[in-house]
Amino acid sequence: EPFEPMLAGMEEVGTGLLDRLDAMQRVAASAPGGPLLIVAGPGTGKTRTLTHRIAYLCAELNVFPEQCLAITFTRRAAEELRHRLDGLLGPVAEDVTVGTFHALGLTILRENAPAAGLPADFRIADDADRAAARAEAGEDNERYAALLRKRDLVDLDELLTLPVALLKGDRKLVREYRERWKWIFVDEYQDVDAVQYDLLRLLSPADGNLCAIGDPDQAIYSFRGADVGYFLRFSQDFTDARLVRLNRNYRSSAPILAAAVQAIAPSSLVRGRRLDPARLDPEAPLVGRYAATSVADEADFLVRTIDDLVGGLSHRSLDSGRIDGRATSLSFSDIAVLYRTDSQAAPIVDALARANIPVQKRSHDRLRDRPGVTAIARELRHAGLDGSLAARVRLAGQILAERFAVPTLDGSGAVRPEDVRTAVDLLTPLARRCGDDLELFLAQLATGAEVDALDPRAEAVTLLTLHAAKGLEFPVVFLVGAEDGLLPLRWPGQDPDDDAVAEERRLFFVGLTRAQDRLYVSHAARRTRHGSERECRPTPFLDVIDPGLFERFGDTEPRRPKDRQLRLI
Repeated sequence: EPFEPMLAGMEEVGTGLLDRLDAMQRVAASAPGGPLLIVAGPGTGKTRTLTHRIAYLCAELNVFPEQCLAITFTRRAAEELRHRLDGLLGPVAEDVTVGTFHALGLTILRENAPAAGLPADFRIADDADRAAARAEAGEDNERYAALLRKRDLVDLDELLTLPVALLKGDRKLVREYRERWKWIFVDEYQDVDAVQYDLLRLLSPADGNLCAIGDPDQAIYSFRGADVGYFLRFSQDFTDARLVRLNRNYRSSAPILAAAVQAIAPSSLVRGRRLDPARLDPEAPLVGRYAATSVADEADFLVRTIDDLVGGLSHRSLDSGRIDGRATSLSFSDIAVLYRTDSQAAPIVDALARANIPVQKRSHDRLRDRPGVTAIARELRHAGLDGSLAARVRLAGQILAERFAVPTLDGSGAVRPEDVRTAVDLLTPLARRCGDDLELFLAQLATGAEVDALDPRAEAVTLLTLHAAKGLEFPVVFLVGAEDGLLPLRWPGQDPDDDAVAEERRLFFVGLTRAQDRLYVSHAARRTRHGSERECRPTPFLDVIDPGLFERFGDTEPRRPKDRQLRLI
């Protein structure tokens, strides 16, 4: 069994910091020291609970902020954590160390460069550096590392492997870091991989003040090496670990939560999985389900439904054509379309464009992977430009655009001038955040700063993969392509094993729980995949959801079984 509850009772803590938390959030935020695992289902206030715990320890239990280390997986999550701590703690929040695993590794290496066999001014290899070393070394990893070292470079992966090797060989250094960061907080603990786990075990003793928060039913990154097993064995790794579960969901309506909990049940890693709706609206719409005849029909359903939801002064009730007096005002930015693979986006983009519905695609791309970004970073390093970083990025972009505009003898411009101009736009937000600190800017680029491609203020429908949707929420969600072969994903001649199917089910669960008010699930009877059109069946993940939770569109007689719905809720 994955979990045994280890924390009973609800502590009432009469402090202003905890007044706006619910009972179990308060238990988690005010738990005493020692290992603590918080199982936080989707929409249950994970970041809120984590930041209030740090703030409570510092403000009420006299923990020194400089003894707190909070680790996240993305730079965006680190910035959000930092922003919220600033609001709760004020200026002393600056003393809390907040960063990604890679940023933590970089800090340890900078502070111990000679011991790690590195020069003090080592830098992180960019794509061109790595490609050159790999071309010379082939598959010989030792030679590859040696070639980088010769040029005072480290590979991105070494930001974690080198600190782990260093700490494993130096118990005194381990003691120093344990003394420095007596309180460690890890966000999204279900996503840790073997090296990150090793680093955490070195930094936190078995009885240490390690607080891990996450949800094993949202573990969807095994392809990156993440292993949900570390979450499930927390109580074996850490002495007398406490467990707190957050089940109260503040995001989604009751029908959406009922469908999501039923969908995950066959492979849930949380015993007695519950998501209790904080919002009790007996009129909440059921989950829409549309059986499309084709991909084009599915896209047309999207266009019609979005037009109904957003168009006009009032909104027609989709099941009857009557005016829906309860409809609230929705804009395009309230709507997201989620899919399993990026290749599903094109027909949807085309259909929305034909209907003049604005679209923005969200990616999880790293900035450094975009054309022109590496060239600008190199120009900044070598050109000796002055002024703020944002101004230097613009100037470097102008220099490069002019340089690449001149045709080369072999006709191959290294980077297209338009790519450079796009790269300037992408880099400017990061440059502004870094002020005039070039080394910080380059380190953030190298350690995987993401493209800020999603503008929450943009008046557009958001399109994104299920993986990219993790952590986001929208009033209206369309989950398209809910077909066997896409969910679970199946490649020609291959059948996914039980673990792979379980992870695909978790991905489906993540998709369903992005929706706040309205959720539509659609599947096509025919779809072109791997070069040929074939017949498709709906995903088996839908089979375990009570049919009474669905409102079916496209049937000759649309059904909305109100009495059944109320009984279920």
